[in-house]
Amino acid sequence: MPKKKRAESPAPEDLCEGGKCIGVVFEDHRQPVYAVAFWPGASDEPMVAVCGSNRASVYAIAEGDIELRQVYVDNDRDESFFCCAWSRRADAPLLCVAGTRGIAKIVDCADGRLDCALVGHGNAINDCCFHAVDESLLLTASKDESIRLWNARTCVCIAVFAGDRGHRDEVLAVDCHQSGSCCLSSGMDNTIKLWQLDAEHVAKACERSHTNPQPANHRPFETVFEQFPAFSTSRVHANYVDCARWVGSLILSKSTAERLCLWSPDPQRNERLPAPLLSETNDDSEPKDDVLIVHELDLPGADIWFLRFGMCSSRQYVCAGNTSGDLVIYDVDSTEQKASLTHPKMRGAVRQCAFSPDSSLVACVGDDAGLFVYELDK
Repeated sequence: MPKKKRAESPAPEDLCEGGKCIGVVFEDHRQPVYAVAFWPGASDEPMVAVCGSNRASVYAIAEGDIELRQVYVDNDRDESFFCCAWSRRADAPLLCVAGTRGIAKIVDCADGRLDCALVGHGNAINDCCFHAVDESLLLTASKDESIRLWNARTCVCIAVFAGDRGHRDEVLAVDCHQSGSCCLSSGMDNTIKLWQLDAEHVAKACERSHTNPQPANHRPFETVFEQFPAFSTSRVHANYVDCARWVGSLILSKSTAERLCLWSPDPQRNERLPAPLLSETNDDSEPKDDVLIVHELDLPGADIWFLRFGMCSSRQYVCAGNTSGDLVIYDVDSTEQKASLTHPKMRGAVRQCAFSPDSSLVACVGDDAGLFVYELDK
C-alpha cells in the first residue's frame, strides 16, 4: 500500500508563476502514474484519484497536506491502469479504472468494494469518461480500435462504435459533449471522429439498458453497432491525437507537434466558398472532413504522445504538461497564459493534469510516480 505522506517542501517561488506547489506525494510502486481526476462533487476537502501500475489511490487535500484515504489494488499484478473517471450513484462516489487488460472496473468508494467489471474490449482501454447527463453511462476508448458505451449500473454494453468508417488504429481519447447528444474520439490513425449518441437506435438502446437489461427470453442484451461517425477528419493533426476535449461546440485537441489546437468541424465550407475558390480546392477532398482552425496554443517540450491535458469545469482554462515536468495554463478563449508551474522533484513527463471542481487547484501525475498539487493565484 502506498505510504501516507505529508506534503513535501514546495517548489521555490521563482520557479512558479501564477501559483505555488502545496504538496507532493509519490506512489511507492515507482511506476508511471498515467491518470488523475478530482472528485467533481461537493466536499469539504478536495478528493483526487490517481492511477498507475495495478493501483488506484484516492487522496484528500487539506491545509497543505495530501492524505491517503483509499487504495484499490487489482489482483492481477500485470494490470496497468491508464485512465480513471468519477461518477456517483445516490451521492455515493464511484471510480472507474481501466487499462492494459481492457476491463473497466467500477469501484464503490463509499463501501470500499468492486461494484462491477465491464468486459468486452479485445485490448487495452486508453481512456474513459462518464456521460455528461446520465451518470450511469460510461464511454471507453480502446486499443482494439473501438469506443464502447456501457450502462455501469446494469453492467451491459449498449453500443460499439467501430467498423467500416471507424478508427483504423488505437483509440486514445474519448469525451462526451456537455449536452450528452454526441461524443468525440481520437486516435493513432491521426483522426478525430464525432459519434451521435442521440441517434434514434442508440437512444433506444440506452433506454433499454435501464428498463430491460436482461430480456425475458434470456437472450443477451442487443448491443448496437455503429460503423459511421457523424463527422471525421485527419486535417487537424499529422500524428497521433492523444487528447481531445469539447469546448462548447468547439474541440481542443493535441498531438506531438508541441501545440494545442482549438477548432470547429466545418462540413459546409464548400457551400460557402465562391466558385473561383471552390474550383481551386483539391478535388479529392471531402467536404465532411473540413475544419475551421480558431487558434493554437504553444506547448513546448510536448513532443511525445500520451501527454493529456486537463480542463476546468467551465472549459475556460486548460492545463497541459511536457516531458520536462513543466505545466502551463492557458485561457482558451483569449490564448493568454495564466500560469507556469514546475517543481524540482518533477523529473519525468507529465502524463495528465486535472483541475479541482472550483478551479483553485491543479494536480498532475507523470512518469516519476508522483502526484503534484498546485494552488493557483486568485
